[in-house]
Amino acid sequence: MGISLTELTVIFVVALVLFGPEQLPVLARSIGKLSGQLKRTSDSLRRELYNSVYPPGEDVQNALNGEFKALRALKAEVLSPPTGSVGSSSRPATPSAEPHESPPEARPEPDPPQARSA
Repeated sequence: MGISLTELTVIFVVALVLFGPEQLPVLARSIGKLSGQLKRTSDSLRRELYNSVYPPGEDVQNALNGEFKALRALKAEVLSPPTGSVGSSSRPATPSAEPHESPPEARPEPDPPQARSA
């Protein structure tokens, strides 16, 4: 969406007719100064916005990354196979595919039948 050479020529001719050849350099100078001031102001606003949004956002992101790192370490610790000799057995840590019965001493005893009152 730029200005073509034809449009620029028309703008220059209209400005020359309206302001005259004496005032045209003064007008161009003041437009240039205004344009520079506008650019400096917009850069300042952009910098201010950046400084107010990004550093606090980075602090939050760093805090979250630290928490994620701690959670990943905890997950790795929980999912890692147990090590050590205490309570170790030759049985695999994963449950077998075969159904098994509990030992007889661990089975609950059935309740004795209750007599019906007639």
